[in-house]
Amino acid sequence: MKIKFLATGQSPDYYSFSGNTITAHLGGQTESYDLSDFGPDAVFQGADPIEGVPAIRGVEHKDGELHVTLCQQVGPGHWSESGWMDSGAYDPDAVYAAFAATAKGWTGIPWAKTRQGRVEPRSGAILEV
Repeated sequence: MKIKFLATGQSPDYYSFSGNTITAHLGGQTESYDLSDFGPDAVFQGADPIEGVPAIRGVEHKDGELHVTLCQQVGPGHWSESGWMDSGAYDPDAVYAAFAATAKGWTGIPWAKTRQGRVEPRSGAILEV
């Protein structure tokens, strides 16, 4: 399964993966999404939120492989979605949404939500524009 992260205003704390099942974790609560029956011709209609917070924004098949867009909460600033990665490479303590440093004078400190809470993105997650 391939995953990518969309920068959003709310998200689970982190995710875990087992085969075609994604589990979203939020404040001690979990919601599991079994995508085993999501076939190549299926159309994503939405996924139940966890405690009112969206977890999955998109599911589709590409070249015979499941591709899932997940949410990662970010703070103010200019953010973009991550690239695609294997779900097995996911680190619940990493920032995947990319922060775009701009010349427009934004002076705040960027943060994103991970299993550790709000953390600043590492230099690899900051795009110099």
